[in-house]
Amino acid sequence: MTEVRDFEPRNALDGGKDGLDFYRKIVAEAPARLRDGGWLFFEIGYDQREALFALMEEAGFTSVACRQDLAGLDRVVFGQKKEEPHV
Repeated sequence: MTEVRDFEPRNALDGGKDGLDFYRKIVAEAPARLRDGGWLFFEIGYDQREALFALMEEAGFTSVACRQDLAGLDRVVFGQKKEEPHV
């Protein structure tokens, strides 16, 4: 849509072949930037829930869940960085 294309940076609109490139990058880098027990939240497209669940769980996030918007569409996926035992 022109109202999106004309005002959003191109890299915000192009997520690669499956639309998940930026999610992959963020999920991969997040554990090094989050404290133990920290939370990572994503706004998602209506059809990206399962893919984000898999990415986050593979990266070791726990309590991965999704919340819907007012229209009943999957809108936010989030998970918690696993707390590592302190020695």
